[in-house]
Amino acid sequence: MKKALIINEGFSNNLGDQAIRESMTNLLQDSGYITNFAYFTNPGIRQLPSYDYLTAVPVPQKELSALQLAKLKFSRWYWIARNYKAMVKILKEGNYDVVVIGGGQLIESSRRSFTSRFAIAIDWWTRLIKEHSKAKIWLIGVGVGTSFNKQEQELFSKALSRVDIAWVRDSFSQSVLKEKFGISAILTPDIAFYNSRNSMEQANTNRKALVGITSYQEVYLRYNAANAKSKQEYYDEWYGIVKQYEDQGLAVELFYTTITDAAETVLFRDYVRERYGKELPVAELSTVTELKNLYMEASEVYAGRMHALILAMKHQCKVKPYLISQKLKSFNEEYIIPDMSMEYSHKIRRTFNELVADS
Repeated sequence: MKKALIINEGFSNNLGDQAIRESMTNLLQDSGYITNFAYFTNPGIRQLPSYDYLTAVPVPQKELSALQLAKLKFSRWYWIARNYKAMVKILKEGNYDVVVIGGGQLIESSRRSFTSRFAIAIDWWTRLIKEHSKAKIWLIGVGVGTSFNKQEQELFSKALSRVDIAWVRDSFSQSVLKEKFGISAILTPDIAFYNSRNSMEQANTNRKALVGITSYQEVYLRYNAANAKSKQEYYDEWYGIVKQYEDQGLAVELFYTTITDAAETVLFRDYVRERYGKELPVAELSTVTELKNLYMEASEVYAGRMHALILAMKHQCKVKPYLISQKLKSFNEEYIIPDMSMEYSHKIRRTFNELVADS
């Protein structure tokens, strides 16, 4: 049997990233591959850590000092010094036929003057794959950001030149990859849509709405800094969404898919309690399985995280996105509005079969 190494953010605290790892593993194993996994930006971690979501405390983002910014100029070398041994060990121990990098928003900028850790990681991974193995490199199911600083442009360009096949999850990513890097990519749905051959989610008849609050500091301000709402305005907007579901006669439960979103959700719950005198329940989640079980209790899902919406669609929930970023806007136009979620898994399988046949 052929062997594949999967590299993505699947050991992060983001349940969406963990779901991507699960779907990618299923896709390759369903295709007859023996698989191993490596954590894209932290390869020294070899198993999924245990994350405690609801005890997380938001950490305010501060402006970096001149000394911190100076140190970040050397971040590429700090990163490889810390991770080189782990990466080489992973590559040498497997004798892989193919290395799959993806899915996830891996071609992304820091949106600051310093270099994105994704740009650093993919440059070193692709370089070491070529040096220490004969494996083909497949970039599968990735999303691409909107703009990049000079160093990021250089590192991503080098990395992409080493890739044998590129497969992106939306037409915006496809156009950016072509325009900025000269790469013609295959377009197919996000890998998290893939259902293993041994599983198919069933619809339910519950009348319950799940509302997923997205981190104000980490996500909302990152993509909306130029014309941002205040935190109170942001919370009032989310409360308006809660009220809309309640007015339709639906029970509402708050949920999250990352540690920072969990912390924001607790703050939002406390804000609603103090300002509106209403107690909103918060789901207790720590695994993808628990998230899937939650979706089995719901009919509607509103969220600002793409993979929270994808998993809800797989469970045949009616979804609505909080359009917080270009990524969500593209996803809404290409996958939510057409409402063909049951077809997306089949399309991924067909595309992958063609990929294997041509390689």
